[in-house]
Amino acid sequence: HPCRTAIFHRHVLMVLWSLLLISLASFDHAEAAEAAPRPTNSCTNPVESSDFDAATVLEQILAQDHGAMDPTVLPNSILALKERGAHLCWHKHSTFLQHLVSVHDILRLWGQGPVIGRVGLFHSAYSNSFVNLALFTVDQERPYMQSLIGEKAEDLVYLFCSIDRQKVVVETLLGQGFIPPSGMDVPHLHNASQTIHLSPEILRLLVVFSMADVADQYFGWQDELFGGGGPDQGSMLIPGQAHDESRHVPTALWPGVSKPGLWMSYLSDLGRVAQTFDPDWRKNVTSEDGESSDALQGGPVLDIPPVFDNCTQALTVKDEAEAIDLYWGVVTSQSTTNNRISKLQQCSAKNPWVFEPHVLLAQEYLHIGDFSKAEQQAQQALTLQQQWGTPWDKRISLGAWVAWTRVLLQRAQKKEPWPTNSFGIINLGLVTT
Repeated sequence: HPCRTAIFHRHVLMVLWSLLLISLASFDHAEAAEAAPRPTNSCTNPVESSDFDAATVLEQILAQDHGAMDPTVLPNSILALKERGAHLCWHKHSTFLQHLVSVHDILRLWGQGPVIGRVGLFHSAYSNSFVNLALFTVDQERPYMQSLIGEKAEDLVYLFCSIDRQKVVVETLLGQGFIPPSGMDVPHLHNASQTIHLSPEILRLLVVFSMADVADQYFGWQDELFGGGGPDQGSMLIPGQAHDESRHVPTALWPGVSKPGLWMSYLSDLGRVAQTFDPDWRKNVTSEDGESSDALQGGPVLDIPPVFDNCTQALTVKDEAEAIDLYWGVVTSQSTTNNRISKLQQCSAKNPWVFEPHVLLAQEYLHIGDFSKAEQQAQQALTLQQQWGTPWDKRISLGAWVAWTRVLLQRAQKKEPWPTNSFGIINLGLVTT
């Protein structure tokens, strides 16, 4: 019927017009939402599991699984550092970004928790008493930093950038050999009339952080800059030598031969200082004080790094220097298998805390078919790699050292003979889990 048909067509047109209006409204809403500024990351303090597992953390580090280590916060923080050009800045043996991430990773591997890991990642955000690499402005961007990593972490970043760490850690704590049970007062780095109180907990964190900071960045080139390394030649880290400009060699070419640097004995001394921290101090601190690790969600699970047998053992400068020479003599010269094994064993006896001699010994024992000793050495190397989270011989990355050690371990466990030609060597690499 003509009328009925006309009414039907009118209804169809009305429906189509309504759908068009709905679509336009949806589009306008989506466009407005896209144009609106995205909310800043509302950072909350994470909770570090009480059953902290260093092996799991190491695998996350090797996989660069930042989302698993500190969901949202760590990936966003690394992105923020890249936006400020941290990946373009030079820092000793790496880029500045690589150094910051490595310090974060070491602290996490040492059981210091996500919040302290964030502090390690941004420890120079506002510049500090050692280097001028300020990527953020302290007078304008503290709120932004708080939204990125949380208020507690930002407070510690600000604190670390507001004190003279050389005077606090090296000249005072290392000089006297202990953490004062009542803490200490120090002048503000940029305002001498202002005093900052550092609690025993903060002093412990400063010592542990300094250990991670030095462990990542120090290698033989710094020794060349400050006199050549060794007990007598001069070192940036040996008290009383760094400021003796008669020892300085500012023309030392970077990166030099990149032999291991003289830094482990210094860290063993710092570790002994960290050992003097009294955990019972926390019992007398209320959560309102904001300084207790117990009150800090995502804070430390371990008070003391696992290195040097939980910082109970000392390494002398003399033994460390002799170990470096023994190791370097093996990797830079040709000699017999027995001679290399002997020198590497002597190296490990002088400095039992480095993993690289064990890796080389594992390979040497595989060369001669001693699978039992090869497996033992590879296992010891992997244990030390997990404790340190950074290499002593920084010519090779931690990831490459771990991967090669696992290749050697697998070969020893399967009792597979060493390849008889060089093509067999370059064919190695697969690590099965």
